[in-house]
Amino acid sequence: MSNPTKPVRLGIVGCGAVTREMHLPAFIQSPHVEVTFLCDRVTKNTQLAKQEYGLPDARVTAEVKDFAGQVDAALVAVPPKFHAPVTCELLAMGIDVLCEKPIALSTAEARQMSDVAKKHGRILSVGFVTRFNRNAEVFRRIVSDPLIGEIQEVIAEAGSVMGWIMTSDAYFNKKLTLGGAFFDSGVHLIDRVVDLFGDVGDIAYEDDSFGGVECNANLTGKLAIAGRSVPCRMSFSWTHGLLNGVKVIGTHGTAEVKYLDPDALIVTRTVGGEPLELGVRYQGAAPNPYLLQIEDFARAVRTRGTPKVTAESATMSLAIIERAYAARTPMKQPWVEVNR
Repeated sequence: MSNPTKPVRLGIVGCGAVTREMHLPAFIQSPHVEVTFLCDRVTKNTQLAKQEYGLPDARVTAEVKDFAGQVDAALVAVPPKFHAPVTCELLAMGIDVLCEKPIALSTAEARQMSDVAKKHGRILSVGFVTRFNRNAEVFRRIVSDPLIGEIQEVIAEAGSVMGWIMTSDAYFNKKLTLGGAFFDSGVHLIDRVVDLFGDVGDIAYEDDSFGGVECNANLTGKLAIAGRSVPCRMSFSWTHGLLNGVKVIGTHGTAEVKYLDPDALIVTRTVGGEPLELGVRYQGAAPNPYLLQIEDFARAVRTRGTPKVTAESATMSLAIIERAYAARTPMKQPWVEVNR
């Protein structure tokens, strides 16, 4: 930045539903960023962003190249197919990047993005916003504490009826994305597990994709915790509700956190032979995780420091997805299968 005391000049690439529903409400609250450029091939999207969030001075373009010399950093919120090429173009222009999750379509693309960032001395962060939930660090301490005993199993689930407002077919178009419920929304839970416990091994995976994107998927694997192999199972759905969080089962109790409720966690513990449930909730209004995310990114841009979510850590989650898809087996669906 030419003047690190001023707000980070931010350009946005991709002004669809995720940007307008999640990112922009946070950006306009932060004194540390100023949205100065909006980029989208669909003019309606940029015009809606300007109007809905009062950005009359933000310049509009359909070409990323117009950001050169005009912004300090950029949000990349385009379909996953374009994460790598758009991010690499911005990094090569000397622009720091916050890229929406998943970082790319493959670990090869993700490594390329990291290499370009290093080559040009740029910051590359990834939008795993649940890492900024207020209960995340408390949950980390609880599952590392003797309170629930020796960990026996880890369960992670992400599921709800798909009702997200869409401005394109990017969620279901295999030309634009790699997968569905597992790849798009489930990656948040994979990231939470990896951030807590590290890599997942011995993966078995099934889904209902039938060659398209999956609406339901199940994964089982092993985690290395305190020198032991601990079973882990995950489920993902766009058709029905699930836990939407992580549950850790120990010898003395359990700890559970839901990523849609960033201020709460639940601990159960057997005391005197009776199970007790302890609900823990922060007082006061919950800070917007998207606001915390953009301010963390802005801090890294200003200080040339390390963002909370690095490209390298985000690539670990993508590697698990790759291995799972490589081991894919069809989920049993007798209601659509014909016996021959």
